[in-house]
Amino acid sequence: MDAVGRLHYIGTAPVRRPSASVYTSMPTSPPTPYQESPPATLPAPCPTRPVAGRPVDTDTPVFDWTPVPDATRYRVQIARTEAFEAVHCDEIMDRGTAVSLGAVLPDADATACWRVRAEGADEARSDWSGPARFAAPSAELESAAGTVRVEAPPVPLHPTSDQNPPLDQSAVPFTWEAVPEATGYQLQVAPADAPEDPVVDCTVDQTTSVTLYDTLSGTGTSFRWRVRPLFRVAEPGPWSDPVPFVVAPPTDDERAPEGKNPRAAARIAGPATQARTSTTLSLTVSLFAVLSFLATIALIILAG
Repeated sequence: MDAVGRLHYIGTAPVRRPSASVYTSMPTSPPTPYQESPPATLPAPCPTRPVAGRPVDTDTPVFDWTPVPDATRYRVQIARTEAFEAVHCDEIMDRGTAVSLGAVLPDADATACWRVRAEGADEARSDWSGPARFAAPSAELESAAGTVRVEAPPVPLHPTSDQNPPLDQSAVPFTWEAVPEATGYQLQVAPADAPEDPVVDCTVDQTTSVTLYDTLSGTGTSFRWRVRPLFRVAEPGPWSDPVPFVVAPPTDDERAPEGKNPRAAARIAGPATQARTSTTLSLTVSLFAVLSFLATIALIILAG
């Protein structure tokens, strides 16, 4: 898979992707109304693929989004339009689920929209994400020569190099100015000392902001980020200049408890063990010196 449409994290967790399950059933009932649900208490996820109205390259594309803390499941809806008045799919899914478009979309629908929301314990939930758009592989799109491609990068707005105090690493918001005619954006975040090795590389739809939760934890404190526009058919636009920023290290409360982190416990116990060992050795040497002195005196007396 090329860089566009990927979302991966490095640092606190190795690069990994969920095993792709395939959703194939055809829903027969309209979506359940949620007007009487409790208010949203979780942050909304952000769709990362498929997005930007770009055609997918398979009939079973993988659907993914940014993770949300405290979410135990995610609900995905796929509809004909962003109004979601005719929902073709309304299911609980894991991140990285492959959906069979032939079983979901009517033959007449070559393009579709989808959205996702997080759900947790005790009826906790988020608002629905903004809609993300995509085209089926069979969609007859206009040629790249006939589309508008703006040769201008987005302007990064937040975070900035003079951010003070440093950002909370557990929730880092990114915002930028929109580019005319752009149908989506690609965001990259890389360590300051390894700008060519991003720890985050994701795409979003027609939004100019995304918040990454618990993504930069444990991967350092100095980063650089950049963003570029995506277009429905044409090639991506130019990258913005990278912007450095700093996140605050985890607080003591955010660190793993000693009893739950064997390595940390070993490190903490190490100096104390070393100190006890050094004290025992000193006492042994002192006792040996005293005994040697007494033995020497006894020999002198016996020799006299």
